[in-house]
Amino acid sequence: MQSLPVAITGMGAVSALGATAPALWAAIEEGRDGIRPIERFSTEGFSVSLGGMVPGAVSGDPCVTFATTAAREALANAGLQIGPGGMAARRVALVLGTSLGIHVDGLHLVAAEVARALGIEGPTLTVSTACSSSTNAIGLGRDLLEAGLCDLAIAGGTDELTPEIFAGFHALGLLCTSKCAPFSEPVGTTLGEGAGFLVLERGDEARARGARVLATMLGYGLSADAYHPTTPDPTGAGVARALRGALIDAGMEAEGIDYVNAHGTGTAANDAAEYRAIEQVFGERVARLPVSSTKSFLGHAQGAAGVLELIATLCGMAEDKIPPTLHYEKPRPRSPADPVAGDRPRVARVERALCNNSAFGGANAAVIVGRAEHVAPRQTAAEVLVLGASAVGPHGMDLDALGAALAANVPLRRRAPAFRIESLIPTADGRGMDPASRYLSAAAALALADAGITLRGAKRERAGLFVGMTRASTESEREFRDSIRERGLARLSATAFTRMVLNASAGTCTKLCALKGPTTTLTTGEGSGLVALLYAAMHLSARPDVDLLLAAGVDERVSAESEAHEGEGAACLVLGKTPAQDASKAVRVAGFGLAGPGDVEGATRLAIRMAGIDAKDIFVAPDVTPVLGPAPAAAAMFACAFAVASILRGTWEHVLVPDPGGTVAAAVVFSRKGAA
Repeated sequence: MQSLPVAITGMGAVSALGATAPALWAAIEEGRDGIRPIERFSTEGFSVSLGGMVPGAVSGDPCVTFATTAAREALANAGLQIGPGGMAARRVALVLGTSLGIHVDGLHLVAAEVARALGIEGPTLTVSTACSSSTNAIGLGRDLLEAGLCDLAIAGGTDELTPEIFAGFHALGLLCTSKCAPFSEPVGTTLGEGAGFLVLERGDEARARGARVLATMLGYGLSADAYHPTTPDPTGAGVARALRGALIDAGMEAEGIDYVNAHGTGTAANDAAEYRAIEQVFGERVARLPVSSTKSFLGHAQGAAGVLELIATLCGMAEDKIPPTLHYEKPRPRSPADPVAGDRPRVARVERALCNNSAFGGANAAVIVGRAEHVAPRQTAAEVLVLGASAVGPHGMDLDALGAALAANVPLRRRAPAFRIESLIPTADGRGMDPASRYLSAAAALALADAGITLRGAKRERAGLFVGMTRASTESEREFRDSIRERGLARLSATAFTRMVLNASAGTCTKLCALKGPTTTLTTGEGSGLVALLYAAMHLSARPDVDLLLAAGVDERVSAESEAHEGEGAACLVLGKTPAQDASKAVRVAGFGLAGPGDVEGATRLAIRMAGIDAKDIFVAPDVTPVLGPAPAAAAMFACAFAVASILRGTWEHVLVPDPGGTVAAAVVFSRKGAA
């Protein structure tokens, strides 16, 4: 089916190169980077003192300030306003990417503050997949528009460079003593900060209002390396899967790409693996393909890196120019044949560009943009089935125990059961896993077993994981903070630091369960797991490059009191497009909805309308919190697992799971396959 692709009608940026998108491009035109000695905090005791810092003093929370400034510029650039006389506030979505995992309490509150400042009342979601966060956020913004869950999406990312993040990268030995020189010498990266946002609209609506279309969003791809917490798969296979996924989503071949803006951090492992991936995807043409990295200008802006680099690419396309790789002196082994080396952009017309980003936890994301006249083929949405379910929590580790606990309706003031992860996943080593990673990996393994699925060979590359969380592991955070207190910032625990990104547990799980397809981690506060499920259903239904997606919510207890009424554990559903075993035992995702914070009625109406079922025939799943205890990310997913088991037992035919959520309300309707 042919349709107008989602249009990019506005952009805004705050970076080391200045406080606007034009300032960013002007610096690139002049061959001027934004890397300078760090002054906001002391770098005494470190061998590195450079950073791509946003110039000038920053008031308030830098992440919120950067994001609000960039988003306002993007809206003004699009000629739009939110509220009276403009876009209906409840039909505007905000999708924010950030990797600021050390802010473990309320990462979603950054997005909530930005939404409040902009007057946005629609779904507000936070993607946190470390350094690929904003790239993923842009793809999710596109999906929300195509699913009809909003009429305008403001998507991008924000991050600040803090002493802890600087110290963590330094402890890992990833920082360069001089300015970052991707694919060249010396080896190492320079950290940065900032924010960037794009305004996304459905193409036909942008055209109808006479908008100036900067570019079109043609496709995006996600993948998991399933390899190592910080080091990319050296073969490049993980990155290659994301690149191919973006091409498949765009309905095009690699020959249609004119330029690649690489993740290009400057580190030895990343640059080599990324270029191997590009070689695999582009074949012999790679010798003539321009591949540059704008981190040489911006520094590595972490969760905001992807969107800022995409904005640099879009600015270049508008001027018929390609951003260069600055500071490039001589090639390293396994580096681009054409890195666009130099201090000025190259004059060249780019019809379609591919931007790639990779991250801790092995989360890769790539996006393809094209000139406004491009039309993209879209796949007809497929039916999504629940093939397996699991729940690991205070009730135990099986669904019958969950049902019995909810039926008894007595608060379970106890911890999730102790178990050896090796008994479920023989290749696992529980000694190096925090509780959140153990719960998630156990739930994933149990859900796959419930579905009767064993992943081998190419099947692993077509199976992925979408996770909802509210915070990084409490245990890992405690280890991280203790290492700073006991040894000082310059000698913090590098191991604990790598587990402070929100997607660390997902990275562990993808490796242990061999899930190499699309992966993401998001947070909305309350209801994060349910929102991850709905995103997984949207993604799976529209993508030909994925067969299975596991959707999960996971919580690790914060309180140290063993009898505190606090929920913990993980619940997981296996989603597919064809029954794994007996079709009569399949449950389908009949309908779902997202709405603004607290608007559970709006989300429920959307879900029931999509399901096409009379509301009186739908059973509403019980709130599990009184029994299992508060579990902000996992509670609704426990209810989903209970709903699926109840339908398979024949107790009900249709079950609704609603959640008022934190920054977004969500609802899903499950039905027995074949039920009217």
